[in-house]
Amino acid sequence: MSKLLYVEPTDEITDLVDRIRRAEGDRDLVFVVPPDGRALRSSLDLQLLLQYTRGFQKRVSIVSGDAQVQALAIRAGFPTFTTLSQLEQGVSLRSAPTAAAVAAGTALAAAPPEAPPAPSPNRGLVRRTPSQLVARPEEPSGQSRWSSWWHSPRGRNWMVGSGAAVFVIGVLAVLFLLPSATILVGVQSHRINDSVTIQGTLSGQSSGVLDVIPTEALLTPAATQTFTVSPSGTQVLPPTPATGSLYLCYTGGGGGGGQISLSFAGSGAEFQVSGGSGNVGFTPTSSGASGTYIVQHCQGGQGASSQTSTPPLPVQADSNSLGSQGNVGAGQQWNWTNASSTACIDGICPPFSGSFPFSFSLANPSAMSGGQDSKTQQVFTSSDISSAQQQQQTIDSNLTSQVEKTLKTMAGHDVIAQDSSGNGIQLTVTNPTLPTVGQAGQTQTLTVSVTAAASAYSPSTARAAVLQDLKSKVPTDGELLAHPNLGTIVVVAAGPGGTLTLSSNAVGYWAPRVDLAPYRTRVTFMNPGSARTYLLAQLPGASSVTIHQSPFSLPWLPLLSGRIQIERVSLRA
Repeated sequence: MSKLLYVEPTDEITDLVDRIRRAEGDRDLVFVVPPDGRALRSSLDLQLLLQYTRGFQKRVSIVSGDAQVQALAIRAGFPTFTTLSQLEQGVSLRSAPTAAAVAAGTALAAAPPEAPPAPSPNRGLVRRTPSQLVARPEEPSGQSRWSSWWHSPRGRNWMVGSGAAVFVIGVLAVLFLLPSATILVGVQSHRINDSVTIQGTLSGQSSGVLDVIPTEALLTPAATQTFTVSPSGTQVLPPTPATGSLYLCYTGGGGGGGQISLSFAGSGAEFQVSGGSGNVGFTPTSSGASGTYIVQHCQGGQGASSQTSTPPLPVQADSNSLGSQGNVGAGQQWNWTNASSTACIDGICPPFSGSFPFSFSLANPSAMSGGQDSKTQQVFTSSDISSAQQQQQTIDSNLTSQVEKTLKTMAGHDVIAQDSSGNGIQLTVTNPTLPTVGQAGQTQTLTVSVTAAASAYSPSTARAAVLQDLKSKVPTDGELLAHPNLGTIVVVAAGPGGTLTLSSNAVGYWAPRVDLAPYRTRVTFMNPGSARTYLLAQLPGASSVTIHQSPFSLPWLPLLSGRIQIERVSLRA
């Protein structure tokens, strides 16, 4: 379907060529020419239109009721139609109109055009029939009107004028708004040397106090670890003899039924006995070693179990082979087999001559106790103790590193105070008591515990305290100049609990107080030389004034005070 292009009365041939160029997606184009249009009124216009039509590979038709336009279009070779209905029917003009028709067309072109009927709202070209298009030609689009105006002399003049205005505004902005200036006012300054000592206390106790800063007391939770120590040695324990009392009676010696006196010299006496309880030996204890005992005659052949000696003889067993754990049960009886060689009887002491006339019977009506068999037990060796000490030292080192890391974590952005001697972090190591070499025992589980305590402070707070102390040295009519050297914060003394001492050697400069802010507005748009003279006259403390302009120098300072910066610089001797 052909695309209809309505020619405006003011369109030139260049406008028609431009519309052919923009119709990229349409091959068949129809120019509807108004009776009062300027375009296509000459053979040159039709030849240019034909040339561009072929160049853009378009098929162009002409619809015009003007006989002059019809004649020129037919001669140029364009399909020409009188009305849109003829275009719809495909009935084109075959020959050029007669001279009378051309004259009539010219007269018609000279007559004032009738006012076109008002377009129906919201109706597009695609919804109209060809007869409707003839009765009510569609108005050109807004884009077409804008393009026509843009290429008209009026549009070109407006574009040139706008560009010139933008250029002038840009030049004014560069000259008056873009430049900036920095004015440096040199003021003679005086040096201050300050040795500052700062005390640290717990937070909340230093507010508003000069040379005192808040600190933090750090205490880590206890870090613990266990280890075991086992005995690897053995030890044989000797038997413990049973102790008790013996009672004696004798037989022989004529059977007179009397009593005899029995005594022992020193502690060397030993009873070698035999009997129903087996062979065993007894030795008088220390309390009975040198005693004298009255021994009765055994009555009725019943032996010592029914007799008593006065007093009973305290003894201990020489062997642990009797009874459980070396104890001797009650009611045992023996015969004393070496009586002739161990005691003095009735004042007669060994060596005896001849046949010894007595025999003795021994018994213990009460059981002997306290005896202990020989046994083997585990004991700690030197290697066991050495291994335990090494374990303990390793654990001490590991736990110490652990609590020190915990301490740094608790400090956060603060610094843990530690002086040049390494004081400041207090470690509490609790080690268990280790066994000793030869000590009997079993495997033991031992625990090591370590805690750490320290004091922390904020470096920025410390530097602020140094700065405040430096400002306190400035006279009341002066002020400290910017960027003083606050020195290095040194920890003099530190310990747990939040108490510490810091020091620093600060250096700064002060100058008389000068308010430079009001002068920014007073020197705007002023000649730089005049501004320099003005500021030196208005600021008695100023020794020099230097002006820097950016990005280039101008004979005047910026028009806006916000583009001017006035700074004071220190002139040091």
